[in-house]
Parts: sequence; structure tokens; C-alpha cells
Amino acid sequence: MKTLATIDNTSLAIIPGSNAFNLAKNIAEKLGAPLLDIHRKVFPDGEHYVRINFEKLVVPPNYSIVVNTLYPKQNDAFIETLFLLNAAYTETSMNTIAIIPYIAYSRQDKLFLRGEPVSFEAVLSCLRSAGADMLLTVDVHSPIALKRYFKGFSINILVSDLLVKASLKYLDKPIVLAPDKGALNRVRYAALKLGLEFDYLVKHRDRVTGEVSLEPKELSVKERDVVIVDDIISTGGTIALAAQKCLENGARKVVVAATHSLLIGNALEKIRNAGVAKLITTNSIPIEETDFIEVIDLSDVISKELQRVIHV
Repeated sequence: MKTLATIDNTSLAIIPGSNAFNLAKNIAEKLGAPLLDIHRKVFPDGEHYVRINFEKLVVPPNYSIVVNTLYPKQNDAFIETLFLLNAAYTETSMNTIAIIPYIAYSRQDKLFLRGEPVSFEAVLSCLRSAGADMLLTVDVHSPIALKRYFKGFSINILVSDLLVKASLKYLDKPIVLAPDKGALNRVRYAALKLGLEFDYLVKHRDRVTGEVSLEPKELSVKERDVVIVDDIISTGGTIALAAQKCLENGARKVVVAATHSLLIGNALEKIRNAGVAKLITTNSIPIEETDFIEVIDLSDVISKELQRVIHV
């Protein structure tokens, strides 16, 4: 069977960022494309330097594909990604693709207070200016903002269905829940593909005591297993509260399915203490699998999407 790298004289080069070497390696293997070596150093004044080893290629690539993710060390990862994109664009002059599963600063996608930046717009503008003709990302916080602010061709790959499907082996009579209305679209996408019931949690605050409660808008979780789906787990507070309230309302078991598990500070401890049985996540950022954390590799879905969009 021919590989993507040999069909129709299409030549690919996979360029790994520091945060995504293993993911880039897996993508390169699935596409039959070379994984290029990167020389990196930091100057005494703290400035970064990168050089892509294009010498290993017999001919310049038709497509240079930079694979990196912007967590951890968001600012360093962002600068490295810009430099890799610029170097790749300088080499190929066209068809430079950025694969960035997790884009930092994406939650500031509009003005909330006067005088703030739209951080997501600034990041996307820089990626485009550095040479990215195409941007592939995974479960971005605001797909609408991605299309609005990135001036090249962009793709947001939804994976909530993969996460929920992986969770089903731990559940019986499952219901799929969003922790709030903002996450409903990814929950609906997964539930409809898998033929499951879905709903979202609504927050209520007692005006006398100030106590906060969370309940599904329409469906009951009593005597049901629940999978809570979200895009990002940061400090874990939202997910922990949602899980706790589901169990208090009679749910038998709660599994969390989140695309990007940053797990800041004691987030993992919060989630486990809230009664969550399992966390299903992806390798959109570097994370190790444990007895509690199951990690879905994104290389297959990213490789297939890349094959689709460059028409080979």
C-alpha cells in the first residue's frame, strides 16, 4: 500500500516541536514521512534558536508540517513554534502546515473588559505571519473565533466522540453531560454519533444560603452512569463540582472525558476526591497514562484529516 508521502509525488516533512515529539513521530510513521531533526539552543540572554535539518531530504518537501502544542511552558512553546514555521516557510516558500492540538490563550477569544487584548486573535495572527498556510487543531475552545481570526485555511478536529466511545467500556446505561451550556455542542456531537442521551448541567444558587447546586436541565442521572465531556481541564474545579453533584443526585458512576487535560496544581486530586472513576483524555499535551488516566492517541485522526485536506 502506498503511503501519503509517495502518492502523486507528494513529499512531506514532519517537523517536531519540543512539546509534541512523540505525537509528531506517530504522525510521521502513519504517513510514511520523514521526521526531521531539530537543533535547539538557548543563548545566554535567554533568546531561542532552532535549526531544522533539511539536509537529510533528497529533495525539498512539497509540504512542511510543524507539529507542536502550546502547553506546558506556553510562551517558550509559542516562540519555538513561530521559529519552526518561519524556517519551514523559508525552505519551502509554500504549503507550510501547523498542527497544534492545543492552542494556548484560546479562551480569551473576545473582549470581556475594555483595554484587554483578544489573545486568541494575536496568537493566530502570529502563526499565520510566521508562515502557516494551514492550521489543524483539536477541539478548540471557540471554532467560530478560529475561523474569524486565522486568515489561512483552518480545521478544528472534534474528538469528543472518540473520548465518549472509550468511556463506554466503564459504563452501563450511560448519559452524556456537558458541565455547562457552553460545552453542549461537543456533547451533542458525540452523543448523536454514538446514539446516546445527552444533556447539560444548569447552575442554581440559593439566594438565602448562597449554596450552589448543579442539575441536568431535563434528564435525570438517578441510577445512571454519567460521562462528563469538556474541552479543557485546568484547575479541575468545574469538573469536580459537576461530578460531585451528579453523584449526589443519584448517579451510580461518573467518568470524565476531556480533550486537553492541563491538570494545574492539585486538579487531579480534586477530580479523584469528587468521586470520578476514570479520566479519559488525549495526548494533545504531554501526559502519562496511569491506572486513573486513559490517553487517546490523536495521531491517527490527525493523519487521516491531513490526508483528506491535501487530497491524496
